Amino acid sequence: MKRLTLSLVIVVVSAVIGLGWGIDQWYSQQQPALEDSALNAYKNVGRDLAILIDQQGVQVEWDDWFAFSNLHPQVIPYAEFPLPENLKKNFEQGEALLLESGDQLSLNYYLASQDQVLSLMLPDELRQESSSWINWLLTFLFYAGVILMVLVWLYPLLRRLALLRRTAQEFGAGNLQARIAADKNSYINSIEVEFNRMAQRIEQLIADNKLLSRGLSHDLRTPLARLRFGLDVLGEAELPSMQQQQLAHLNRDLAAMEALVEALLNYARLEQAQIAFRPEAVVIADFVQRLHEEFYREQVELLLAPAALTGYGRVDTEYLAMLLHNLLQNALRYGRGRVRLSVDLVGQELLLAVEDNGPGVAPEERDKVLKPFYRSSHLEAADTRRGHGLGLAIVERIAQWHEAGLILGESETLGGLKVRLVLKLYH
Repeated sequence: MKRLTLSLVIVVVSAVIGLGWGIDQWYSQQQPALEDSALNAYKNVGRDLAILIDQQGVQVEWDDWFAFSNLHPQVIPYAEFPLPENLKKNFEQGEALLLESGDQLSLNYYLASQDQVLSLMLPDELRQESSSWINWLLTFLFYAGVILMVLVWLYPLLRRLALLRRTAQEFGAGNLQARIAADKNSYINSIEVEFNRMAQRIEQLIADNKLLSRGLSHDLRTPLARLRFGLDVLGEAELPSMQQQQLAHLNRDLAAMEALVEALLNYARLEQAQIAFRPEAVVIADFVQRLHEEFYREQVELLLAPAALTGYGRVDTEYLAMLLHNLLQNALRYGRGRVRLSVDLVGQELLLAVEDNGPGVAPEERDKVLKPFYRSSHLEAADTRRGHGLGLAIVERIAQWHEAGLILGESETLGGLKVRLVLKLYH
């Protein structure tokens, strides 16, 4: 970032100082050529008048001339007409001196024989015509030059930022080997290097996660299976009542451990599965109806809006089924006997909703329950089977893959939690 800041300061300062000096030099050199014909005419008249007065000795009644002349001529003692040293030489040799003071423009000539200065006031219209357009032009050139130099400086920066954006999108789409080809001359070289380091760490973490899931699959499932076998064998033996009760507790604890390990493995596999995500055009209402008939016909009420019966969505049916199973299992677990699944068409979007008559989720907790392992206090009190807080986290991840909106709210008719999945129509 130091390189970026320093280069920007250098470009701006160089542009302002360099352009200002260059335009000033050009104006100084071109000023005689820029004077219009009217100004030249006044200069010629003034020069002739100065020659008549100075060299020919013509006497002029200045008070009378001042009264009727628009030029308001004046003769000023040279001692009362201070000039910088760099202007005196040319002025004393007879060159006209054009001065602008406030809102007045004057032509001045040196009368050598009288050691005086003839001063003629030029009309305001001439001052505006001779200076306004050139001032506007020079101002435009100055700002245009500054903007051009900044744009030239910005081009390589914008090009590198576009490359960074494309690489980040590619990395987010699942290509974990995507990296930025670092350029030492880049303004954002430090950011590019840090991005590559971050990508490397993320790739390593995901690789470690894969190793962990494989380790869990083998190292935990195998001893759990042995424990299950041993408990089943003990269950067939004739044990005293007290030992039977302890065995039942062990069976419940082991079942909870198996469920937790399975949930962790499912979530870990979900983190790796986006590469295999393959959406296709599907009639959502037909798919939901088949899933309902096969698994939830007796437990869940199904509502299909007529307008949604032909609505296509672009989904991966395997993961959409996983999403629906998680939502419906949660609703059956926390509801009080009524669960509704509905598909509707709203504008250009398909609305898939699951609602129940359970305790619901407080508004301040609706974002939190989408995080892994978070369990709402309301739901925990109503849960007799102790979930693991991964169901809605899996739902939220699959919704992200489908670029679908996930909205948690309160059911208007059942009073419990209502989860809505908003899918774009596929044309």
